[in-house]
Amino acid sequence: MKKPLLIGLFVSLLSPVAWAAPADWSGLFKSWEKGCDTSPALSAFIDSMGTVHTKANGQFYLAQNIRLPAKYRNQAAQKVSFHKMYDEREKYTFNQTRLSLKGHYYGLPVVHYSQTFLLETAGVEYQRLLLDVPIEQAHRVLAHKYRPRKHFNLVLQTHETLQAELLPVNINGKSQTVVECRYIDG
Repeated sequence: MKKPLLIGLFVSLLSPVAWAAPADWSGLFKSWEKGCDTSPALSAFIDSMGTVHTKANGQFYLAQNIRLPAKYRNQAAQKVSFHKMYDEREKYTFNQTRLSLKGHYYGLPVVHYSQTFLLETAGVEYQRLLLDVPIEQAHRVLAHKYRPRKHFNLVLQTHETLQAELLPVNINGKSQTVVECRYIDG
């Protein structure tokens, strides 16, 4: 190996990006533990996930400018993806935006963050964090972490209860877990 090539390889291995530790997403999603509450950083991220637009030909596209704190930026995909998703629990097809993530949440490997919604209402129905572990393992680590929170819904003029929940999912034959923020009562 020639000297300049060896020096270049050595310098690239010392770069912060090459040695970046996997992101710990626990801090960004910490507010979920208080009834799916939010923080300024989480709100900025959620709002930046992209607005879904419809072109004249009926195709969808996302306007994207993902805002994440610096420590997370190199651990997230550059683009949000759009998916149609059938929700077995709700018996309805939803639209979903997803952002692939690298790293962990309380030591559990993270796959992606997603927002599920109906284009007709443009309201976010669920915020989800997909973990690459079976539900039993997620329960062992995250048991009793999520507290409910009462929230007054101005549109419905009633109180609702919000809470993050752990839900089992099977994706392509692999058992995984979703941490989902949702209304549990109301």
